[in-house]
Amino acid sequence: MKKNNLLLVASCGLLLLASCAPKQRKTPGGIDYTIDKSGSGEQLKIGDTAMMFIYTRLNDSIMFESRKQQGGAIPVPIQKSVEKYDLMDGFSELHVGDSATFVLLVDSLPQMPPFAKKGDKIRLTFVVDSKYTIAGQTAKEEKEISEYLKKKSLTTTTKTASGVNVAVTAEGAGAQPQPGDTVVVNYTGSLLDGKVFDSNVDSTIRPGMPLEPLRFPIGRGFVIKGWDEGIAALKKGTKATLVIPSAVAYGFQGNPPTIPGNSILAFTVELLDVIPGSAAAPEVAPTAPAAPAN
Repeated sequence: MKKNNLLLVASCGLLLLASCAPKQRKTPGGIDYTIDKSGSGEQLKIGDTAMMFIYTRLNDSIMFESRKQQGGAIPVPIQKSVEKYDLMDGFSELHVGDSATFVLLVDSLPQMPPFAKKGDKIRLTFVVDSKYTIAGQTAKEEKEISEYLKKKSLTTTTKTASGVNVAVTAEGAGAQPQPGDTVVVNYTGSLLDGKVFDSNVDSTIRPGMPLEPLRFPIGRGFVIKGWDEGIAALKKGTKATLVIPSAVAYGFQGNPPTIPGNSILAFTVELLDVIPGSAAAPEVAPTAPAAPAN
């Protein structure tokens, strides 16, 4: 019995090792890859946007690591492959939670990378963190926004149709802007961790740039959607904090290098003036403001 038990344990151990070993695969175009870790999420399909952590190695030397160099996962649109050595063939077979490593022989590439030599291998590891959807990302951010509002004691807020939280800190008595009106605004924008990325009232943020109010027509798409909605909810003279979900800010692309993808933005704003205008679009659109423009 003891001998049989030992054989059984040994057999189970071999099965466990086999199940943990990387799964060797090949894309239709001939790229070798392994599934280093299997996830249990949905399979990716053409049209999805996958949020991936990416690691690039030349042979065994690390060249790029998205966690360190980009601050997080990178959006990767899943598309139909267009050439032989196209990683999309492999991406469409991955699931959320998978970690896969693709091996490219530099000799087989259409052009030799300047950092490589014949015989080298480029190893690309993709960790599929999640599938991006606006609804899913917005739901995820609601908790963060709630905690931020509580931390900043911004307990009295209203919410616009797209989910912008408007916390009035000093109510104005003037007119509320209508589509086509030009608004004149002072602002400071920051990430939820407090890092300021732009301001027109702080000379240290944009050294050498003149400090002047930002002017733009409401409802014309000259600024991010969260600004259009948030400023339109104020009266002339009002000071407020706008907390803007990423979906109506800069989305999963972000605005590098200062705004990472999927960033919730907080703006302290003052609506200085509302200049009546026409709701019709102008024949010649003026130049969009430098920040926070689309």
